[in-house]
Amino acid sequence: MKSLPPEEEAGKLRRWRLRTQGLILLIMLLAFSATPWGAALWKQAFTQIGFDARAENSPSAYLRIHVIDVGKADAILLESGGHAALLDAGTGVEGDTVADYLARQGIARLDYAIASHPDSDHIGGMAQVIKEVPTGAFLRGEGWEDVGQEAGDLLEYLEDNETPARTLRAGESFSLGYAELKAIGPLRDYEDSNNNSLVLRLTCFGFTALFCGDIEKEAEEDLLGSNQELSAYVLKAAHHGSQTSSTEEFLRAVSPRLAVVSVGPDNNRLPRSQALERLEGAGARILRTDIDGDILLTYDGEYIGIRKEHARNEKERWQYEAVDH
Repeated sequence: MKSLPPEEEAGKLRRWRLRTQGLILLIMLLAFSATPWGAALWKQAFTQIGFDARAENSPSAYLRIHVIDVGKADAILLESGGHAALLDAGTGVEGDTVADYLARQGIARLDYAIASHPDSDHIGGMAQVIKEVPTGAFLRGEGWEDVGQEAGDLLEYLEDNETPARTLRAGESFSLGYAELKAIGPLRDYEDSNNNSLVLRLTCFGFTALFCGDIEKEAEEDLLGSNQELSAYVLKAAHHGSQTSSTEEFLRAVSPRLAVVSVGPDNNRLPRSQALERLEGAGARILRTDIDGDILLTYDGEYIGIRKEHARNEKERWQYEAVDH
């Protein structure tokens, strides 16, 4: 075999070395980009060149909270770092609505399906969602001993489908991408299912959110007496804005900047004006699914983006505000 002249052989060797070094550098860069520090560096770089790192589909968003419009019911999708969890799934007739929403968001798998409590307006659509979207585990709070037919059917389906189920107790926590969710309630066994709601506090790089299910005054008072950290930038208002929830004392401890009310036409005339006045008095800006439609909150480490489905123009559709840490 004819050998190359020495200068060509040396050039070939240099090109091979450069390609190898470039490949190694690319692998290291991709690995670094997957870390929180790498994501933050990319976010800063994109901002410097004029790229809006706060946009809905930005790779720099650490957290997305979707409050899905399912009427007077709850269905909340949480996304962080390529992971997803569904907190409640609306009524039985809204199961398709929630599953379709997940499909539109590109959610091919849920790490967790979480039920705040076994009332039909929170777990009615859960079986339908789990049938359509592979789910890693089902999480629930305590107080599921004497559940109704709908909740019993859900538990039976989970067992038949071999979906792992876990009872999440106060003080326990789990991770979802960059976020951590800690159960801070229920603190005891209550007589009614509303106060037995699973209360979750989410933290993500200085951002906080509190999800209260349907807790009422009794459970709120117990949380206040527990000396746990309750403050949160975003509050999912309890019990769809009921008069029996969101007491002044509780809101003073939470001190929310944003309060989201998941509500729709209902004979109970929710949300009640007294609850809304208390939320406003606590300094919270109120978002409502019956007015705003699907609500999306995104967090990029500095700003929270607020997208409302029902907006008169694009300027109203997306709004941003700095998050105080």
